Amino acid sequence: MKTPPSFARSACLALALLVASPPTEAADSKINQTAQALEKWLAPNPAAKKVDPGDPAKLRTRMIALIEKLESSSRTNGPGPDSILSKAIDLRGDLAGVERLLTHNAVLDAWGEANARGLFNKIGKFTGDITKGRGIGQSCHFEFIVPAETYPPASNQLANLRVVPEEAKRVADAPLSPRELSYHQELIEMIAEKDRSAELAAFENPTPTNALGFTEKEALARWEEAMSAAGETAKKKPNIRLECRVDGTPSHVTQQRWRTETKVLNFSAFPTEVIVEIHLLGYTDKKHDYYLMAKKSETVKLLPNESRMIELFTKAEGAYKKAADTHDELSKAEIAESRVRYRGFVVIAKHGDGIVSFIGSDQRLLDFGNPAAEDSPLGSLPAF
Repeated sequence: MKTPPSFARSACLALALLVASPPTEAADSKINQTAQALEKWLAPNPAAKKVDPGDPAKLRTRMIALIEKLESSSRTNGPGPDSILSKAIDLRGDLAGVERLLTHNAVLDAWGEANARGLFNKIGKFTGDITKGRGIGQSCHFEFIVPAETYPPASNQLANLRVVPEEAKRVADAPLSPRELSYHQELIEMIAEKDRSAELAAFENPTPTNALGFTEKEALARWEEAMSAAGETAKKKPNIRLECRVDGTPSHVTQQRWRTETKVLNFSAFPTEVIVEIHLLGYTDKKHDYYLMAKKSETVKLLPNESRMIELFTKAEGAYKKAADTHDELSKAEIAESRVRYRGFVVIAKHGDGIVSFIGSDQRLLDFGNPAAEDSPLGSLPAF
């Protein structure tokens, strides 16, 4: 049976397209790797509050790192410098509109100038020495597009840096050119944009406060003041109450973990400091042996009648299965049917060398934390 001509042509065309198609996945992988290498050097700086003599050297280091990588990519027929730089800026995600544009252009212009004047050596390292075109044998330098003394807020901004030959360096007190005056306004817009972004971030992500509305620093200052006022009384054994509950089980929302919340309350009439230890236990499917799923120890500073919440997650449910199955010495058939099992919690509060409070999710686990109980296995449980 002969192959129809139309089918043969279609097969040949498909084969030709397959052979001719560019390896897009490989190209995407290469541009991503190069962009990731650039990404850290593009981190935005907050606007400078004053001129720092050390900033030009820091910016020079960053700019050289960026343009060397762009040069390397251009020499190896990799993705174009423009594409790589745009991808790197996309990966950062923290450069706003004006800064994104000005930074992109400043870096690309610096590489273009360095490439055209042959400022890279044979292995692609920046030397600053002109080896191509006008001025061979002379040097190029980095300088601010708008001088630091003219606009201090931009004196630490990558977008304000350029490469110029020695003969074109700005003369001290020289007026800005029309182009530089225009760029000055763009830098002002960029800094204003940064300030708006910072204000918005502060509004959307305010400094965390406790239940009384105090920041961590403020709360610590109040506690230290109270401890000083209490004197020797603060060294007494405190009246601490503990509460714990499981408020999350393995699901997509909890990333397949158990989550607990522990409340620590100081019922004393004086401030205190305690160490709270939380143990989350599991047990194996066949032997029902206990093991440690998660543990957390936290120092808690409390004012009189103050409380604190402590969150603790286990690992993802599946992270325990292999170790638990191995411990139980399960067969392949048993492994297929076994489950990860959460047992409960033990919480202990310590003051000095002694335990001042303890709880467990049931009577058996309560005894695990009881200092009066003999041979508590809590300290010897295997951790899976």
